[in-house]
Amino acid sequence: MFSTRKSVSLTVMALIGSILLMGGPVLADQNYPASVQNVSPIKTAQNGEVREITLCEVFDYHGGACPGATMAYMAVRYAFELLYEDGEIPDPGELVVFGRAPGGPLDMLDVVMKGGGHASRTWPPPGITRGAGNFQFQFLRKSTMQAVDISLQDGLWPDDWFELRDKHQAGTITEKETEKRMADRQYVISRFPDKTFQELFGTPRVYTFIAWGHMEQGEMDRLGRDLRRQQRDE
Repeated sequence: MFSTRKSVSLTVMALIGSILLMGGPVLADQNYPASVQNVSPIKTAQNGEVREITLCEVFDYHGGACPGATMAYMAVRYAFELLYEDGEIPDPGELVVFGRAPGGPLDMLDVVMKGGGHASRTWPPPGITRGAGNFQFQFLRKSTMQAVDISLQDGLWPDDWFELRDKHQAGTITEKETEKRMADRQYVISRFPDKTFQELFGTPRVYTFIAWGHMEQGEMDRLGRDLRRQQRDE
């Protein structure tokens, strides 16, 4: 009896660990690695109040621990450090952010820029594809007309990441490949929060920009819906 219960308990623990690594739902913040729980929060000023956004909160919004969201979280923290003086709290209303990556990075930016409400979740239009080459972001601060481009350093993302992801989804992944995929996911989720910004993104230069045209609130979501509808019709 004891042996059976112990076996069931171990199986449940393994299942929870697998769910966490594969990016599925989690039960509570304590299931996330210590590095995730301890990484500094992102502070924003929204509706006259200071909001602290944790990486755990981003994972909860996304539906589980996510390597892409982890990378994007560190990119946002770095951009805010470069564009704002000590003591300044970034206001999403004065920022314009350009991104090219779907999934976790997109959800992460939704939490920062939109507040994280699922009703206003951003869905990528056709042409937004997965790939480490798309881990690039542009942050424009309108009030100072300064901007910075943040890109993940070459070599930090495993070369076979998306190949193994596709095999996993197709059900053709081997046991050895599954072990590597899970180890790679755990490495990014657990280790990226402990790395310096320079290790992750190098030393990008803050520059002054001039912009033409404008984007009204909600316009990007509408355009994205139109493009997705157009693709379905075709």
